[in-house]
Amino acid sequence: MDVDEDIIVRDMNEEDAERLDILLEKPAGVQSIYKSYLEETNSGQCQYVVIYTMGQLAGYAKIDWKSEYEDFEEEGIPEIKGIHVLEDFRHKGLGRHLMNKIEEKVKHRSDYCAVGVGLAEPYASAQKLLAERGYEPDGRGVFYIEPEFVQDELEVDDYQALMMIKKL
Repeated sequence: MDVDEDIIVRDMNEEDAERLDILLEKPAGVQSIYKSYLEETNSGQCQYVVIYTMGQLAGYAKIDWKSEYEDFEEEGIPEIKGIHVLEDFRHKGLGRHLMNKIEEKVKHRSDYCAVGVGLAEPYASAQKLLAERGYEPDGRGVFYIEPEFVQDELEVDDYQALMMIKKL
């Protein structure tokens, strides 16, 4: 567990999953996606970390130990599959704290860490954060999350991502 003043970053547990359900207003009767995250973690295929600030759950992130992106999978490079800072806590440096913890964990398994970042405007903060941390495009161009959406004329949307990589 990392503690920096009033910020705590640690592995997700069942209580965190329940809090995320409440904070993100999971509809009644719907199975908890966050508890399924714990099941994924227990299987060893990934790992989730959470971040707290001033005693409040502020976000979470996921590391996939086996990337779904073929080029990274072949090279055994873990992939960050999401950094989520809750809206009320954004623009306070919490994403950097999550990245510190993720990179620390990845470093024990690989010399590299990979991440895909969307090209659309909502991902601008993530793009900036990754560039500041030394992530570079992997040199393979835009990755289409859903290739069937590729058209002759492309509009930037949530189906396009740039895969990035960093030597740790």
